[in-house]
Amino acid sequence: MKRLCSFAIILALLFISGCSSLNENLPHYVKSVTAYKEGEEGLMIYFILADASGAMTTSDGKVILTIYERSYWVKLYSRSFNVKKTDFQKTKVGMSAFEREVILCSIGRITYSSFTRWPYKMTGKVDLEFQRPDGQILTGSETVSF
Repeated sequence: MKRLCSFAIILALLFISGCSSLNENLPHYVKSVTAYKEGEEGLMIYFILADASGAMTTSDGKVILTIYERSYWVKLYSRSFNVKKTDFQKTKVGMSAFEREVILCSIGRITYSSFTRWPYKMTGKVDLEFQRPDGQILTGSETVSF
């Protein structure tokens, strides 16, 4: 009986882990870039990639992130870094009727102290370039309030 229970548990775990794998189809576009004020002096940023069918997907690649202030589009922040498929996670975003499950890559919180200067205007823009392993560049952007 113990052996049968152990076997059933192992099968259940294999089934669950097999069902939780994330889409690894090649991304064709940046589905969304999300940026919002997090605390008094920072922004939280994440992005979502989509394959040719529009399904959310994961990918290795290089990200170039640039944050501008809406005053003559002054560049406040720029950084490039590599991401891996394993950096993407399935999670829920939104609240109540707007809650939905997504596959995203979190860039995390970026503090204003890491900017070239403190933002003077109330709004700006976050630009994101994602370079696929084959070199193709996908772009996305989001307006942000400071």
